[in-house]
Amino acid sequence: MKSGRAWLPCAALCAGALAAGHAPDFTYDFEASAPGQVPGAPWKEETYNSGAVIVVDSTHAFSGRQALHILTPANAAKRRGYVAIHLKGPLPQLQSAMYGRLMAWLDEAPEGPLPMHWTLLQGEGRSADDRYNSIYRLGLLERGGTQLMANFETTPPVKTNCMQQSTRTLPVRRWACVEWHMAVASNELQFWIDGKPIAHVKDHAVAPRACAGHDLGDRWLAPPRFDSVYIGFERYGDTVNDQNLWIDDVALATRRIGCPAKH
Repeated sequence: MKSGRAWLPCAALCAGALAAGHAPDFTYDFEASAPGQVPGAPWKEETYNSGAVIVVDSTHAFSGRQALHILTPANAAKRRGYVAIHLKGPLPQLQSAMYGRLMAWLDEAPEGPLPMHWTLLQGEGRSADDRYNSIYRLGLLERGGTQLMANFETTPPVKTNCMQQSTRTLPVRRWACVEWHMAVASNELQFWIDGKPIAHVKDHAVAPRACAGHDLGDRWLAPPRFDSVYIGFERYGDTVNDQNLWIDDVALATRRIGCPAKH
């Protein structure tokens, strides 16, 4: 059964979690959202006037009739197509560690003169010394902007930008199940696609020379708490084509959720 709202059982949409005897803390399938609009609370639009467009529509939906549609048009060096949940109010239990799951449909891979780099999701929080934000990301780079990687970045003045590439790619024109795990205590981030591992980093990347900046000694230091989780399409670099991404059946929990039964 689709809930259409948060904090309701997700039945077949979270079959793995329910089989293990626990339900997610949060589920959202966009069915109750007004078409042609940004979804309401607890979501918040975070496009920062970058030219990205975010609405709920019925063009593609994994289940039910509606999904979240992110459009990042061509002809700009950066587009920030994000919606966020700021966790302190609605989901404080997930600030120290979270598992997440979403279904993603990418209509066309980004094309341009340079290697395409973009982010599908991120967890973010302020450092203990209040100097910078720590950002754990699932990014895409190489293979026409479809090759998946774990990415750690910090805001100025601290320089890091660490990457651990995988061999897995985000499929185009079909639904993919994307899962993540982020944990403060272990400085850990982990990603899966369609149940298969993408990357797992715990404090340091496995790959040598993974960081472009070394201000944190190449450690992937989590914030003291995750303040926000973002999903969507943030692009770094110009493209010759528009990108259209649909996201459906988002779930967040304190344990791994798994992919929907029908996937």
